[in-house]
Amino acid sequence: MADVRRSAITNWEQRHSDFPKPTNVAGTEYYSLPEMVAWLDSRPVPSRARRADEPVGVTYADRARVWIAAASQDEATKVRGTAGFPLVHHPAAQKPGEEDRSAVVNDLLREQSEGSWGSAPQANFLYLLLSLVFLRWAGPGRWADVRRHATADRGGRFLHRALPAVARNVERILAELGVPSGVGARLEGLTAHSRRALLRLLDRVEMLERGDFAELLSRYALQAGMGSQDAFTPPAVASLLAELLDPGASDRSVYDPNCRGGELLSAVLTARQGQGFTPDTHAPAVSIGSANLETRVLAVMNLMVHGVRPERQELTGIPAPWAVKSMPHRFDLVLANPPFNVPVGAVDPSYWAYGEPPASNANLAWPQHAVMSLNRGGRAVVLMPNSAAVSSNSKEQRIRHALVERGVVECVVALPAKLFSTTAISVNAWILKPETQEKGPGKVLFVNASGLGAQVSRKLSVLETDDRALIVNAYRSWRASEEGDTGHPDLRMPSVALPREAVIAHGSSLNPADYAPLPSQPKATADEVAQAYADLLRSGEKTTRADDRVVESSRTDRWSTRTERDSSEGQDWQRLGDLCQLQAGPSPALLRKEIYVPAGEVPVVQPTHLRDRRITDARSTSVSYRTEERMRRFALSEGDILCARTGTVGPVAQVGADQVGWLFGTNLMRLHTFGPEVFPPYLLAYLSLPRTVEWIKSRSEKTTVPSISKSDLQSLLVPIPSWPEQRRIAVALGELDEQITAHREAADAASRMRGALAEQLMCDMPQPGTEPDVSPDVFSERIAR
Repeated sequence: MADVRRSAITNWEQRHSDFPKPTNVAGTEYYSLPEMVAWLDSRPVPSRARRADEPVGVTYADRARVWIAAASQDEATKVRGTAGFPLVHHPAAQKPGEEDRSAVVNDLLREQSEGSWGSAPQANFLYLLLSLVFLRWAGPGRWADVRRHATADRGGRFLHRALPAVARNVERILAELGVPSGVGARLEGLTAHSRRALLRLLDRVEMLERGDFAELLSRYALQAGMGSQDAFTPPAVASLLAELLDPGASDRSVYDPNCRGGELLSAVLTARQGQGFTPDTHAPAVSIGSANLETRVLAVMNLMVHGVRPERQELTGIPAPWAVKSMPHRFDLVLANPPFNVPVGAVDPSYWAYGEPPASNANLAWPQHAVMSLNRGGRAVVLMPNSAAVSSNSKEQRIRHALVERGVVECVVALPAKLFSTTAISVNAWILKPETQEKGPGKVLFVNASGLGAQVSRKLSVLETDDRALIVNAYRSWRASEEGDTGHPDLRMPSVALPREAVIAHGSSLNPADYAPLPSQPKATADEVAQAYADLLRSGEKTTRADDRVVESSRTDRWSTRTERDSSEGQDWQRLGDLCQLQAGPSPALLRKEIYVPAGEVPVVQPTHLRDRRITDARSTSVSYRTEERMRRFALSEGDILCARTGTVGPVAQVGADQVGWLFGTNLMRLHTFGPEVFPPYLLAYLSLPRTVEWIKSRSEKTTVPSISKSDLQSLLVPIPSWPEQRRIAVALGELDEQITAHREAADAASRMRGALAEQLMCDMPQPGTEPDVSPDVFSERIAR
């Protein structure tokens, strides 16, 4: 920028003690741009080095500023428009629709799974995709340059320089904002195996939109193993928070004090684009705070993809944003998904406007910081753990009391459980406003949306578009009403607006379930009790028949061991791979959590569904027929054997007639097309032997997450007695399996019977009402005591 050699910088470093110190990231030195320009202001350019158009007294800082202006985004966009390049493999490619974007991303990930990009972890490949999408939207001139070189390279000379060129371009764009990134280190281990693979990847990235950066970001977080304090907010939750604040006009400034991957702010920008604003002409003021260098880099990239260059609140080495001596600005909108249950850190107690939080827990520091960062007329939304709404800690009670009493809390929304893949903590969204803008009677709206959401797996749920619309409409219609509605009539999502005095009288609890509980389950009727009893009787009869078969079998030669039987036949040992074909489950990119649908048509079997060598009901993890058509090669046939190959390795089960056509998941291995020398139920019995399970586990411990490869499993040696002997063993053990299943079903039926009967016997014992005591003196009396 200053047009000097590296040797000049070395001289300045050695001769001037006040020369700015660089930061080393992945072996590369980065200098703070503001610090460098400030220092260069005192360095005039010597007359022998001045250019013809430079006046006497010009400084190196002046020269750098001219360079920065010349490298503006406007010029890069102009370069992009004039440097055309062909789409090599898709000359007539069209942009995909919303429903096809997931398929496009899956195609991108398949590039690596097919071996075209080396053996680096998928997180590295995802970082490459993030970098390419970033260049495509934030550095169009540099993107065009990469594409031009790749297209014109017929001899393959650019192939080995392609990824370093991508990393270098991304690093330079970020360096202009003073963000050290070290992208090159993130791409280590990746290499394009052919020019065709490179061109194909660039073509597919060309088809991606700005919003696809968020999709790649969420997948990167999963592959990188980020903990709950750094993991990114799910896209549906980020969209909900943005819609609740109604971003509106493009000139409204936005701030996220714990930006993670920038997903909350990018959701605001996306919502604005949906209202007709474009990144090119309506760039809002955006500020971020983050103490994590890795996520801060991704947040800046995310926001630049959406057309803005954020102002950064530098928190490196600082535990939290409130530890900064002074806030440079106030904002119209504040969104935050803070880390839960972390220490507050050193801060002057006088900073807190609503009460000093306990030193060991900063939960109630975040809503205070958010409100104190707002302009008059602004709004903040902060994700909070449910425990913060009801904590009995005296300091936290005082803070909640002050927030409610002074009119800061406007609305609290209880969200469904299991929305986050990294934590099971239930969360609420607190909508806050400056206390100076109190209007009307002073009420707090409580919305209980914990009953919404669609379960996509045993551990994960998602907020669908209709769910988000229901929550947003309830809040906006309440705000728009002149006298303040008293609540929302929808039974799926009860809500109530209460005077502040009533909330204070209830211990200033901010838990929506305390005021707007979900409808209780209806009491069991006499007919339901009778049906439960009939089910119990039927299961008892089934258990009796299974017990009788086992007793009868024990009296025959089925239970005799081979040493007891007069058998002189030899016994062969064969590799499992020679007895059947093995097929690994689909890649995570093909079977993502988002494609599961509630009450889906085609179940997908997971390791948790393998129990006692049988497959239990897998309808809780189902996909649509449309998805099943794309994954038909993973469909199950009767008699197939499934083996858990990742995580809890070892469990096995055989596919029954009623499970034909189901799919099997990523962490399973399918055994099928058995040779004539093996009886599949016998093979199932051998695979479930404790010593066989131990053998599988011993081959799986070489990785962080236990996982056995297809080749290792194929090498398992299996004893192959005669066909009659295999059948005898399989029948004897199969009868015991049926007995185990019958007894489990009987236990489940007895449990359901007990629950129904308990409701019937105690239906005349009503629970006390949930109406809060509205006396305003209750809380203050508790504090006094």
